[in-house]
Amino acid sequence: MFLKKELTEYNRYQAFAVHMVISLVIFFVLLLFITQYWYPGILFDTGNGWKAIAMIVGIDLVLGPLLTLIVFNHNKNSLKLDLWIIALVQTAALAYGTWTIHQTRPVALAFINTHFMTIYANSELGSGIINTTSKLNTLKLFYPFEESNSNNLSANTFKPYDDFKLDVKNMTSVYKENDLIQLDPLISGNIFIRISLESGDILDVVKK
Repeated sequence: MFLKKELTEYNRYQAFAVHMVISLVIFFVLLLFITQYWYPGILFDTGNGWKAIAMIVGIDLVLGPLLTLIVFNHNKNSLKLDLWIIALVQTAALAYGTWTIHQTRPVALAFINTHFMTIYANSELGSGIINTTSKLNTLKLFYPFEESNSNNLSANTFKPYDDFKLDVKNMTSVYKENDLIQLDPLISGNIFIRISLESGDILDVVKK
């Protein structure tokens, strides 16, 4: 219906619709990467995955199509140039936004001393933790302080959470309320990780 040969055959609403369809295809591809690779499983909630999606929506589904809707006029001599500029602006913004999301993605959920922490790719531990999670084949980690200097965390010292989940279950902490253990208390404050009172398994994320 909208795949016409000449730009002059479109009105602004048809041009907006075509741009939106193209942007939706790009959005769903990026959504797949965000939910399955960059913010997988529980890391989507602990790492603010919705903010990443909101950024992509703002750039891909709002910025580009809206500019097309505003600018498009089939009688303009500069229409092709205008559309090229819009495409370049959207592509540049989308590339930067995607790069930012990838660089700030969560790479592990770790229990450290008394509470859970989300470790991000751009943090001091980030690159080391990526190697650790790859070796251990898990994104859920535990830091055994008795094996290292507690004032200097080492990515190589982290262990699989499942090996210590019973210790976490039985642990007493000011950040623990029954089956809820606080996540990043100095940052979020009101977000908790729910664990099983029987096995110590990490279940889900709870906001209070």
